Amino acid sequence: MRHTAPVGYDESIRAWQVFGYDEAQRILSDPSFSADMRAASQAAGIDTHVPPVIERLTSASFFTMDPTTHRSFRGLVSQAFSRRLVNRLAPRVAETATGILDELDGVEQFDLLDRFAYPLPMIVLCELLGVPHDDRRAFQSWAASLIDPAGQGTAEGGELGSELEQLEQYLHELVGRRRKEPGTDLLSRLATAEVDGEQLTVQDVVSLAAVMLLAGHNTTTMLLANLVVCLDENPASAAAIREDRGLIPSAIEEVFRYRGPLPRALRLATEDCRIGEHAVSAGAPVVVWTASANWDESQFADPDRFDIRRTSNRHLGFGHGMHFCLGAPLARVVAETAMSLLLDRCSSITVSPGVPLEYSAPRVNLAPAKLPVQIRWAGSTSR
Repeated sequence: MRHTAPVGYDESIRAWQVFGYDEAQRILSDPSFSADMRAASQAAGIDTHVPPVIERLTSASFFTMDPTTHRSFRGLVSQAFSRRLVNRLAPRVAETATGILDELDGVEQFDLLDRFAYPLPMIVLCELLGVPHDDRRAFQSWAASLIDPAGQGTAEGGELGSELEQLEQYLHELVGRRRKEPGTDLLSRLATAEVDGEQLTVQDVVSLAAVMLLAGHNTTTMLLANLVVCLDENPASAAAIREDRGLIPSAIEEVFRYRGPLPRALRLATEDCRIGEHAVSAGAPVVVWTASANWDESQFADPDRFDIRRTSNRHLGFGHGMHFCLGAPLARVVAETAMSLLLDRCSSITVSPGVPLEYSAPRVNLAPAKLPVQIRWAGSTSR
């Protein structure tokens, strides 16, 4: 499509589709294209019905806010996800990852997604938010209803609604306690913060906490899974990283480009405009395929090759512009720390042969739903 129709209208979904890098980058950074995905989905005739509890938990989602409101809300949370502050979490990330690997040590076959890539960022986020240690098991169970390790997003049903309502009630109570006795955690800062001179409502803070679970957890889980898959498919790259751990950061950026967790973004044209040679009317939904843009030959040399030494890797794997993924710094630090520890502890990590990887919703979140691996632990004599 990049060669024959880098921009085109798809009658079947009543939306414009964008496949080229330059066009994708422009749309993602242009404020005249709204990020209100619900409005864009409705314009495209896509069913957007969600349970009321999910509406409430995502009411303060800066993913879909337009500039003025977005700037205020994102500014509050982005401080916690800055590279500088996230780097300070690295020792705790390493300690947490080491503890998980200690429990797995000697187990030669397991689901890496379920046993490692999912729990690690969840535990880190619990600490960042300030969830008391004794509450974390219940909190993680509720949060799993909002985001799951397969990246399937949310689903309807009475059991799901009950779980999410328990999460919402817990966050309401925790925010209330933090307002009375604030600590140094992020939830305390949000609970006492002001936007435009007014204190955030409890519901706003609850929703921001839920949004952070989405921003900081699911992308990190998917990145870790995709990193392991890419290295399994490219053994020469895996061997190079074992020899030089300094290649891990560039390898992670290449995963963002080559198999990014978020393959598309949805926008809504707010005024009549042009995309390339095409006239686009106000109110038209636009699907921006970042997964395609990241393989655009005009931007990336030899794009179908997984290259851990790629330079000037200006991928769109986590978006671009004001809606660049908030959780990207956390995902990078967790992935860098986790991969280094995995290489220290395991002499080989292989995706289990003969078990085809399943992708639950690859047009929305691109990562395997399960990741069965075979491990040879460092120092082990097993074959």
